[in-house]
Amino acid sequence: MSQIAEPSPRLREQTAAALAPFFMDGAGSDADIASATAAAAQMLDDYHPKTPKELQLAAQIVAFDFATLACLGAAATVRSQDLDVMLDLQDSAIALDKLSEKSTRALEARRRERERTPERMTAASTAWDNAAFQSAIGRALEKFLYANSKVPVVREMPPVAAKPAKLPILSAEPMTVSVLARRAAGAEGRGGRRAAPRTRQ
Repeated sequence: MSQIAEPSPRLREQTAAALAPFFMDGAGSDADIASATAAAAQMLDDYHPKTPKELQLAAQIVAFDFATLACLGAAATVRSQDLDVMLDLQDSAIALDKLSEKSTRALEARRRERERTPERMTAASTAWDNAAFQSAIGRALEKFLYANSKVPVVREMPPVAAKPAKLPILSAEPMTVSVLARRAAGAEGRGGRRAAPRTRQ
């Protein structure tokens, strides 16, 4: 049986630190960063990664899931304000969810391999892929921050202007038959007979 190299404590800490922004609302104090990093580490532990590759895939799942939720939440917020942004956020959520599913399937395959045929595991199949990790986290964080940037903009938008008030009743007298007759009589008194209305031939 080959020896399976577990993730080092340092690698776990670095991975959790990379996920910390997903657990925060914008910039925070050192205490906020530490709290966010601890929360990320706890979530990673819930996946019970036994190799660096499993840790990497677990982190990608967390990042993609947080970014997906952020896009969906922002899309729901802007739906009545900006249709194009809403559709863009929905498309991003769908793409991120697919990436999460892909990482989940990969993690499950690694686990099955480790549990059923650990002797077949190699350094290549358990090693950390830093290029893939950085690309995944970078993409998820970009969408996460974009989604969050849309929410305050909508909240700060001025309220929709109220409908103009109705004109006072004196200047908006309803055009009833009696009113028209009274106005016609007044016109006759001021200027004589009015021209008879034309009729269709």
